[in-house]
Amino acid sequence: MDVLPRLTPEKLASLPPGTRIKFGGQIVKLVGRGTLVNAAGRTETIIEYTDSRGVNGSFEEKIFLQTATQYLNSVRCDMCGQLRDKRDCEVKVVETYMTRSNGYFCQDSKCADRYFLIHPNQKPQPGRRKW
Repeated sequence: MDVLPRLTPEKLASLPPGTRIKFGGQIVKLVGRGTLVNAAGRTETIIEYTDSRGVNGSFEEKIFLQTATQYLNSVRCDMCGQLRDKRDCEVKVVETYMTRSNGYFCQDSKCADRYFLIHPNQKPQPGRRKW
């Protein structure tokens, strides 16, 4: 039940084009890196990718590294934000005013218990839902 390591700029630079990366909730193919001079005159590193629909996209490297991982089967804990393998997480129903969704929580650190202590109104209620 280890925390999966995040992508580093060095690791991202060493990945060849065409590598599949999980970016947020979708799996994308890495196209390459480039530089861009913004309006303030600063040079930014841009990561270019192609998503599953074939649409090209790009993000600044800092933003890309915050949400991307090379582990395609990983999920982010809804409480602590750590990357974990799906088998190391427990799935709990999170209920809001209008929706129900599955939340992923770390099994070993009891993140689900802490999450529902902080957000008691999002714990699923038994019985029929009342809108």
